[in-house]
Amino acid sequence: MTPRILTPGPTESEIQHAAFLLWEKQGRPANRDLEIWLEAKERLAHSLHLLPADAQRARNARLQLRAERDTLAGVR
Repeated sequence: MTPRILTPGPTESEIQHAAFLLWEKQGRPANRDLEIWLEAKERLAHSLHLLPADAQRARNARLQLRAERDTLAGVR
């Protein structure tokens, strides 16, 4: 059995960014803030506790999300 990588949970900033992207992807729905926040937190927490190869893919995905956030921030 391959050992799992244990890492700290997602940061508040990472959750905030993931939640924003989910909110936009879902068409910016009203009154679903908490639901979307919890979904983003769960997705990130899950991605941080995967097997080594999957953990690297999850890390790459987080880096890509950060790059997208930075791009969006530059547009505004």
